[in-house]
Amino acid sequence: MIRAAVVVALVAVAVPAHAGGFGIPEMGVRRTAMAATVGRPDEPSAVFHNPAGLALQHGTRIYASFGLSFVSTEFRLQPWERSEEYLQDFPVDDEGYYPSTKPERAMGVIPMLVVTRELKPDKIFAAASLYVANGTGAFFDEDAVTRYHLIEGYIVSPLLQLSGAYRFNDKLAVGAGLGVLNIRIKGFRNFYPEYEGASLRGLFGSRPELTLEGSDWQPSWNVGVLAQPIPKLSLGATIIGKVHPVLDGPIALKYDEDSSDPGYVLKGTAHTELVLPWTFLAGANYDVLPNLEVGTEFRYYLYRQYQNQHTEIDDIFLLEELNSPKNYRDSWQLSGGVRVHGIPQLRGAELMLGGHFDRTPAPPETVALDQPTFSHWGFHSGGRYAFGRYRLGASYVHYWYDIPTITASITQPPSNIKGDGTNNIFSLSLEAAL
Repeated sequence: MIRAAVVVALVAVAVPAHAGGFGIPEMGVRRTAMAATVGRPDEPSAVFHNPAGLALQHGTRIYASFGLSFVSTEFRLQPWERSEEYLQDFPVDDEGYYPSTKPERAMGVIPMLVVTRELKPDKIFAAASLYVANGTGAFFDEDAVTRYHLIEGYIVSPLLQLSGAYRFNDKLAVGAGLGVLNIRIKGFRNFYPEYEGASLRGLFGSRPELTLEGSDWQPSWNVGVLAQPIPKLSLGATIIGKVHPVLDGPIALKYDEDSSDPGYVLKGTAHTELVLPWTFLAGANYDVLPNLEVGTEFRYYLYRQYQNQHTEIDDIFLLEELNSPKNYRDSWQLSGGVRVHGIPQLRGAELMLGGHFDRTPAPPETVALDQPTFSHWGFHSGGRYAFGRYRLGASYVHYWYDIPTITASITQPPSNIKGDGTNNIFSLSLEAAL
């Protein structure tokens, strides 16, 4: 009984998640401003969205972009059995919820650096890139009502990648990328010392501190195709390969002052499996008018593979493994937008608008405050401005999260919540032709 409760708590802080795929797709101003880049990836961020788009990058180019994501979300948590013994300072309202709470901070960073080179004119193209596919974190007050779910957690996953593309003719190009992905996570919270009606408070105390870290290096790859069957229409498709990392790192449980052994630290090593699923992307862009382009794209994430999260525990007596159900389904995103360009009064400028809908892979009962993933709507806006050998870009993306009212949570402790949330993403880019 003690074994199962501790392992549940240790693993639950492990892996933040997001709607859609593991990676944040908001890279490159064409994507962040127009929401339709797979079918016409005309900037070096093509290494992420569709490597065949390198065939559109002539000469030698250096591209740098940086995005900041600011999440604003608020939750009301429903009491669970015996929670009143640990959260005495929080009254329950007439609807049966504790007072609303929100993170002290919750944000993400989205940096990208790409160098492209045309090796053979109009035929062979190459690129080297370094970007962070997912860099997010959240921090709650240590005395918040959520302290048994999450106090602090983050995930960072930089990717170093080499990419190439080959243009067969004016109508067809193919591309591929091969890289190495480093995934690093950390979580911290109070371990909830109750399990299936049994109290572990006498052993661990009322607020023992639980910390988990983990990391892994894994190869990653993508392949893409870009076609232009008629002059006004371009079509693109990309496959991103599955990655199955095992995050190895220390775990520690520090006994509280009212425990059987105040200040004692239980230490070990955790090996947590994670699934970054097969991802399929497709897009189409069409020039309705000489100055007006419309585009759409579809992203599909094969999350049906993530039915269970398995963790092995070393070096802690009686703690060996855990299988935690996830029951994920496939998720998808549909997006599209418009681009206005070539207007004489706006020489060198392009203006873009777009939007998307993203369906979460997680059923409500497995959603946790330390693993938030919700369906959402997104609004995209921005533009680019070319002058001489340079092109500047700027964009703004706004998400509206569709947070369900959860009443049948199977997390430990339960995450039965009401809430709402938004996300604001600001991006800047600079591209230089050498």
